[in-house]
Order: sequence, then structure tokens, then C-alpha cells
Amino acid sequence: MLRHALVITIVASTLTSATVMAQTPAQWREDFAQLRREAPARHVNLFHDMSRAQFDSALDYLDTHASTLRRHQIIVELEKLAALIGDGHTNVGPWRDSAIAFHALPIALYWFSDGLIIRATDSAHATLLGARVTAIGALPIDSVIARVRPLISRDNEMGIRAYTAFLLSMPEVLHAIGVGDSPDVAKFTVEKAGQSQQATLRATALYPMLTGDIDKSWLPRAGWVDARDRSPTPLWLSDQRNMYWFTYVSADQTLYCQINTIQQKAGDSLRTFMARAIATADSVGARRFVLDLRLNGGGDGSLNKQILLPLIKSRYDTPNKLFVITGRRTFSAAQMLVTELEKYSNATFVGEPTSSHGNQFGDSFRIVLANSHVMFRVSTLWHQYLDSRDKRVMIEPRISTPLSYADYARGDDPSLTATKRQ
Repeated sequence: MLRHALVITIVASTLTSATVMAQTPAQWREDFAQLRREAPARHVNLFHDMSRAQFDSALDYLDTHASTLRRHQIIVELEKLAALIGDGHTNVGPWRDSAIAFHALPIALYWFSDGLIIRATDSAHATLLGARVTAIGALPIDSVIARVRPLISRDNEMGIRAYTAFLLSMPEVLHAIGVGDSPDVAKFTVEKAGQSQQATLRATALYPMLTGDIDKSWLPRAGWVDARDRSPTPLWLSDQRNMYWFTYVSADQTLYCQINTIQQKAGDSLRTFMARAIATADSVGARRFVLDLRLNGGGDGSLNKQILLPLIKSRYDTPNKLFVITGRRTFSAAQMLVTELEKYSNATFVGEPTSSHGNQFGDSFRIVLANSHVMFRVSTLWHQYLDSRDKRVMIEPRISTPLSYADYARGDDPSLTATKRQ
């Protein structure tokens, strides 16, 4: 899986604007016609949250304006259409589709508890580390977020928290929503140490491809600096590429287990891994078992029983011994696992709410548009894990542990710390 993701990134880095923009209005209209045919046929229930008239109207608009809209504006309109359908698995994702080939500004953002803050930059913009974004272009940041919301496919508000940071660092997106000066330049107003300043940021490279189910957005970029570079690396960010791993923290008598995707390693099944983790915890006399799903965006939900059953059979399935950490990227098959843990275990949930809910659309089919090669994913199944009367839009943690910028810069982990206090 990692080798495949790396190949995609390398291919994306070779794309040029000249290559991807050579498409006629007639070719775009062919793509829209394909989408008009295939989306209703492939989605399990395309009109669960919007009407057929809304769907047709959005495509009619694109047909009419194919000659006047620029390529990046058309793609952003396709993002809006996918989000209008109303489920997180139906989406257009410029952060994981190399055919889109949007660019990156030289900053990485994250929506911390104290605001939308620049957490990493290329070396030339290091003075912006820790600056809180207060405006982009002429609009205050709240107005900018209001404009980007319609582009984000999600199951709940945690999707807004997760993907706003990605989209606001793409100049093509900023230009398309009317806050960027051009498709490759944007002006940010930021506040740092009580002082306001403006920064004109230019696109430096293609946006890195964050393919696969593991949240790779925290991985370091070559030539960049990060707010936590001089601090200890917290466990949850110490082995992000690894599908699953564990370690014993002797000082806290905690067996820490991180599962970053619901997939299997060759020669080390999830069942074998979980048995080994629990046996290790038993052998050292661990007081608590912490399962971290913060970076887990899903995978194969049929494998969840290989995680669930060993846990509920273990001596840790008692209050204040089994902890599950969730966050804004806990989605899809990982959401299914959280739902089952809530139903069948005594786990204490810590962190942020999950980014989906117990009953959800899923199992995306990839409609690859014939001319542009843009990928329009649509949900093909409905998964019902809870009573239909359960209308919760997320699984809320019992212990809420928001991450502040200061926490991040120090290398602190409020979620793991909270498990030690129980």
C-alpha cells in the first residue's frame, strides 16, 4: 500500500499545467454527460439528501459555462456537486487525485482549538510558524470558511474541521471561491505575538498526494520546517506510515496500540497482531490498554472483528482500563469499529468526535471522467450499525481533549495524557 501511494505521488509531481489544462469545452461536456448517466446508476441512493432537479441544475450550469469557466473553476464546481449529494464517501478530492494536480501554497494549516494556524512552512516562510490566519484576500477567515464549506463532502462537522485546512492552502481553490488574486497567488493576513501582518504566498509545487486510508497530512515535507521540530515527537505521530503497531510505555503502565488503517499486513494479520499486543500488555502487567484511531480513515470493515473480539475478551475491557482515542479523521471502516466498540465494549472514548456516524453510506465507486480523468467517487452501499432511530451524527468522546497549537508545538498529547488520569 505504501509503495503504491509513493508511486502516485511521484507521478503527480511530473504533471504540468500545460498537460492538464488542454481540454476543450466539448470534452468537458462529454464528462458532464458521463457523470449525469453514471452517478445515479452507481450510487446506492444518489438523491437521499438532494433532489434530482438540484443534481441536473448543477450539471446544466456546468454545460452552459464550460466555455467560460477555467479548468480549476470547473473542478471546484464538481467538488460542490459531490458535497451537495450529502455523504462523505461521495466526493471529489484534490488532495488525493493526481489528475486534478492543484498546487500548494508554502504553508500547512491545521484547525487547532485556538484557531486556524500555520503549523508548518517551507524554509523561506518560517517566520509564519504559529501565526493564526485572520483573513484571506479581503475576507475575514470566518467568511472564507463559509465559502469553502460547500466544497467539502462530509458526514458531519468534523469533515469541515479536517479538510478546510487542505483546501485553504490550494491557490486554485482560493481563486475559484473568490478570495485569491489568481490561481497561483493568495494574500493571507495573520496574527502572531499580538501583531498583524500580511503575507503574499505563491504556489511552490503540486499539492502532495494524501492517498490511502492513513492520514498522511502530518508527514514532514523535504525542505520544510514544522512547529514541533525542536520538541519530542508524540507517540501518535511517531510512526504514521505504519498500518498498525504498539509499544509499552512503562512509566505510565500503558500498552499504546495505534491502528492507522483497517487493512492487513502480509504475514501479520490483525488477529495475530492484536493477540500479540494483548499478550505483551499482560506479560508486563499493564494497567491500561489505549487504542488510537486518530489517523485511521478506514479500510475493510469486515476485518473489524479481528480487533473487537480480542479486546472484549481481554482483562482490559473494564471501565478506565480500555481507552479508544478518536478524531476528525476517524472515518469509514474505522467509524464502524468505533460504533461496535461503543455497543459491545466498556471502552472509554477520548479525543475528538468521529467524522461519521453509526449508520453511513460507504464503499465508494470511482467514476473516472473520460477526458479530464478527474475522479468522482460515489457511495455504493448503506451500512446500518445502529438502530434507525439513533440520529447522532457522530460518536462523541466521554473525555474531550482539544489540541491547541501550544500542545502541538511542545509535542504534548492531551488525549493520551487524559487516559493516565482515570
